[in-house]
Amino acid sequence: MLACGGLWSAAAGADTDRLLVNAARYDQEYPVIAYSGPATHNRVWRLKQQLESGQLALAWEPKWGYLRSLLQALQINIDSQILVFSRTSLQTSFINDRTPRAIYFNDDTYVAWVQGSPLLEFTAIDAEAGVVFFGVDNRREAAVQFEREGGRCLTCHDTYSMMGGGVPRILVMSSPVDDPVDTRTYTSASDVDDRTPIAQRWGGWYVTGHAGKQTHFGNMPLREERGGEQLRRLLSTRANRQTLEGYFDTTAYFTDKSDIAALLVLEHQSFVQNLITRANFKVRTVMSREGHDTVGVPRTWAEMGSHDQSLVRVMIEPLVRAMFFADAVTPVDRIESSSGFAARFAKAAPLDSKGRSLRELDLNKRLFRYPLSYLVYSEHFDALPPYVLDYIDSRIAEVLQGRDTTGLSARIDPADRAAIIQILMDTRPRLASRLRKAPVAAHQ
Repeated sequence: MLACGGLWSAAAGADTDRLLVNAARYDQEYPVIAYSGPATHNRVWRLKQQLESGQLALAWEPKWGYLRSLLQALQINIDSQILVFSRTSLQTSFINDRTPRAIYFNDDTYVAWVQGSPLLEFTAIDAEAGVVFFGVDNRREAAVQFEREGGRCLTCHDTYSMMGGGVPRILVMSSPVDDPVDTRTYTSASDVDDRTPIAQRWGGWYVTGHAGKQTHFGNMPLREERGGEQLRRLLSTRANRQTLEGYFDTTAYFTDKSDIAALLVLEHQSFVQNLITRANFKVRTVMSREGHDTVGVPRTWAEMGSHDQSLVRVMIEPLVRAMFFADAVTPVDRIESSSGFAARFAKAAPLDSKGRSLRELDLNKRLFRYPLSYLVYSEHFDALPPYVLDYIDSRIAEVLQGRDTTGLSARIDPADRAAIIQILMDTRPRLASRLRKAPVAAHQ
């Protein structure tokens, strides 16, 4: 994978005294989503209620402020730490290769911290609204208050379209590096997801862990940017590093890692979350325009007319493919975590009767041992319209039972398909019910 350039990017060069000033709403609202309204179906909002009610108090530390306490409250482990030094954030004046931006995450929440900045950045996956943004003033003298961010973040994060009319999403990017091996002719960062070759990932990111003979752009100086002398001095030893000591003062961070396995999981997770958000926004909007009000919206796929089915199918199939890792690149060498992230991540999963789960990492011939995304368990996924879930559930059953006509079944070994079926039968009741039914004609 290529290096990723940034999460939660916003307008560069903003006055740091105004970082916490809330920004404008969408210029063009989605009435069926009401994105500018309250976002109350996410982990950050639930924490906000605990703080405001007095159920929870946060602890302050001189070096990190409320960061550690907030991570614990959000159930985010510090082994997820990844570090980005490209200036692809709202806080450009604070970020460089000596003071990289630290990102911590779990399945639905992302937190960014920058040395010397008064702002903690939060991106949460809201089951109804999708990707939403918050900021917290991280100064001891300030009350801990989550402020919803809008237009300022959407300047970059509303990138399926320009401001208004697009869909908010998480950005994971790779910046061009100052090396002949980077043949990209443009200077702006490029998106990274499962489909991006590993050799083109992680420009502007620090990377620790073992990638074997696979090359990537991590730990390399950036093109057309000042500084980077230490990055250049350490070029010959930049690969397969277990620590970032020598690049900068690692004691300023919780760990000396920027874990390769965490980066890989982040890229898959954000890719699927973006597709779920996009599907939810677009499908609900199209159905509304087709004249389906709240009462008239179908519950099942079969209740939809063929015209509506054709409109919706084209929006949902990319999500189905992503959940099955259909276009994901294949590693050419063994990948090993440096921080313990991989082992801990795999344990946080529902297990089938044989102790297997969809969170089990492979890191050899592919990212996950069983190629169906663990986000099938997420609140975000479950909040899709019922007729969409009905369609996706049927497609999952078709693929796993070998009835798919698009080539997805053929890409998965029959033994792996059988294992995924058993995992779902034991851990996902709605899909278990679908898989127990007699096979029906494919939805193609």
